[in-house]
Amino acid sequence: MVLLRELSLATFLALAGSANAFYGKSSGVIMLDSKNFEKEILNTEHASVRGHCQNLKPIYEKAAKSLKGLAKVAAIDCDEEKNKRLCGEYGIQGFPTLKVFKPGKRKGKPIVEDYQGARKAGAIVSHVAELIPNHVARVTDAKFDDFLSENNETAKAILFTNKGATTPLWKAIAIDYLGIMGFAQIRDKEKHAVETFGVIKYPTVVLLPGGDAEGIVYEGNGFSKDALLKFFQATVPLTKGTSPSAEPNEKETSSGTQESKTSTVKETPTPKPKPVIPTLEDQDSLTAACLQPKSKTCILAIVSSSAPTDVLAEVYNKLLSRSPAGAFKVYILSAGSTHARELAEKLLVVGDDGSKLVALNARRGWLRKFGGDLDSEEEVLAWLDATRLGDGAKERLPAGVVEEERKKKEEEEEEEEGCSCFHFHFLATTFREMCFSIFLSSD
Repeated sequence: MVLLRELSLATFLALAGSANAFYGKSSGVIMLDSKNFEKEILNTEHASVRGHCQNLKPIYEKAAKSLKGLAKVAAIDCDEEKNKRLCGEYGIQGFPTLKVFKPGKRKGKPIVEDYQGARKAGAIVSHVAELIPNHVARVTDAKFDDFLSENNETAKAILFTNKGATTPLWKAIAIDYLGIMGFAQIRDKEKHAVETFGVIKYPTVVLLPGGDAEGIVYEGNGFSKDALLKFFQATVPLTKGTSPSAEPNEKETSSGTQESKTSTVKETPTPKPKPVIPTLEDQDSLTAACLQPKSKTCILAIVSSSAPTDVLAEVYNKLLSRSPAGAFKVYILSAGSTHARELAEKLLVVGDDGSKLVALNARRGWLRKFGGDLDSEEEVLAWLDATRLGDGAKERLPAGVVEEERKKKEEEEEEEEGCSCFHFHFLATTFREMCFSIFLSSD
């Protein structure tokens, strides 16, 4: 299973012997059964992946080693009588099978989906890493001074690195300290920031305790999660659910608001209306906003008339209040409209209730699909943050979606006096998709 705060993997097995003997204590794989499954999987804020099959044993053990400190790797024997009902509840019929468990809106009600990636340790580890929400700020020289002065009383941890992508380890620790300490990443090319702290090697971790306290450079051996947590906790205790800086500020704000209400009872301010997500009513407005050759990133929420949009509205308001404002253009499309249906078909996006969320950039020609819970504000924001930072897998935008390409394609088809060219493209695409499906289905 894969946990979002402490990610984990779990595998269902069909064994002739004892499952406990299948994975030794030194393997790093935790054995599950019908008794501890609820505790480890359902009653958790994390997501998880479960799989089946003896062929998966070396892969899981290798994944467990790679994910130490980031994820739990667990297994359950479906041949044991006490576990058969549990395996049946999750529709386990063949081996191997991998499932992804992501935390839902309510505790004990995770979102379950099949894992369709390769049965290789590297692929599983990469999939887990992508599920980790990114709460790490990327700081440039232009924003460096503002970063230091903002919330100065709150502790901050900075990773100076010569790598572009944020590591799963740094993201995982940032989640552990969420609401307690801020986390940032600064590239080696940001000369002002590098010179300010005298960084001469990479990676380098600097802890700013807050206030006037001097920064502390991590000089431990290696960059394991245990070592870094020990370093941080010596100065900033890890007390989950509390924030040394946030709570007093909230109380001060509440107190200040109360005083204001008391002194200005006759002048009650009119509440500022919340912005509404704009709707693209037709193909022309969709093309003009997002599908021109130079259009930048658009977030499109294709929603059915019956689907609630409260979460999307809250996310939209938070995006507008962030810096930089307007990093994304966000729009709603009615799932029942012709232009929304045609776009969804071209992008191959699906949703159980007709609702979908996609990010696309016509200028750069990429597409990114949201696969989480649209009712989870946290998941949607994490996905948007990852998209903004350039994290996560992207797909190539299908031909004919962007206006200029679409017109060119229509002209080419007219010149061919028929559909022979289109038929060839369709057959080639079908063949490629068929091969891809066969590859995923094989063990």
